[in-house]
Amino acid sequence: MLTRALAILLTTASLAHAEELPALFDVTGVASDDVLNVRTRPMAQANIIGTLAYNAQDIEVVEIDNGWGRVNVPDGSGWASMKFLTMQDGTAMPEAQNIGCFGTEPFWSLDIAQGGEAVLSTPEGSDRGFVVGNLHTAAARPEPYAMLGRGSGENIAIHFSKEICSDGMSDDLFGLEGTVIIGGYGVEVLSGCCTIQGN
Repeated sequence: MLTRALAILLTTASLAHAEELPALFDVTGVASDDVLNVRTRPMAQANIIGTLAYNAQDIEVVEIDNGWGRVNVPDGSGWASMKFLTMQDGTAMPEAQNIGCFGTEPFWSLDIAQGGEAVLSTPEGSDRGFVVGNLHTAAARPEPYAMLGRGSGENIAIHFSKEICSDGMSDDLFGLEGTVIIGGYGVEVLSGCCTIQGN
């Protein structure tokens, strides 16, 4: 009976975290001479594809599966035990302070910093600056999220939704899909992934 109660408690905690993802976590409870392994699948027997330092911070977890969190390491996306990851307060949507979005074909990136400064970059042109307002959620729903802003003769709308997203160029996976719409001299629609770690 105790084992079943513990399993229910762990599942409930995982589901509570899952609703708050993506969010930033810190590695905790790992000895200073050890590392936290990141594995190919959410299980202790899976192959190791990378590690996180015993004191690593600002690790973005984008989904949870049976007590394991999906994170990105240099060799791609993998799974780390949530027993050794502690969520930072105020880093989940919509409290996230710094959001970076990006896409390919065409290549673009958008940095949104705390305070409402946003910069859109493309390989072909110069950076374009915007001032964006607060993050809003859909009426009577926890998501999707949207931000509106203005630049020099242009308006910008940014839409975020919680979906596992691939940038199409790497083995990394991200916790937000993003669409950017710019109107002014014409209309541009850019689609890609977003991260709460910024670009």
